[in-house]
Amino acid sequence: MFLVSLAGVGVAGIALLGVATPGQLANLLARWRVLTALPVTLALRLGFGTLFVLAAPSCRFPGFVRLIGVLELIGAVALVVLGAARLQRFVEWWLARPPSFVRYWCLAALAFGVLLAYAGVHPELP
Repeated sequence: MFLVSLAGVGVAGIALLGVATPGQLANLLARWRVLTALPVTLALRLGFGTLFVLAAPSCRFPGFVRLIGVLELIGAVALVVLGAARLQRFVEWWLARPPSFVRYWCLAALAFGVLLAYAGVHPELP
């Protein structure tokens, strides 16, 4: 499904920013923290989780996409259980990490984003 692939491209793009310029990614995360906090993060997790679960049957790797959707939904529940204060502490911890740490995690996220983008393509397409 196109939206799953688009989400994968978005993840890959943000990850590529983190690989190239970890400081810029930290600035983006800091702005996200100030602008949105818990409600928007929760809505995004619920939205993407639902999208992935519903779109999975029409994807190249339906089991993978469904699993990611279920993990997103579990993540939304975990956000509610943890609360805004713990989420804030996690973001602060992440922002304090050295650039090499951010680059390694972003390399993993880049690979994940590319896989998700490919998984979203319908199996009958090249």
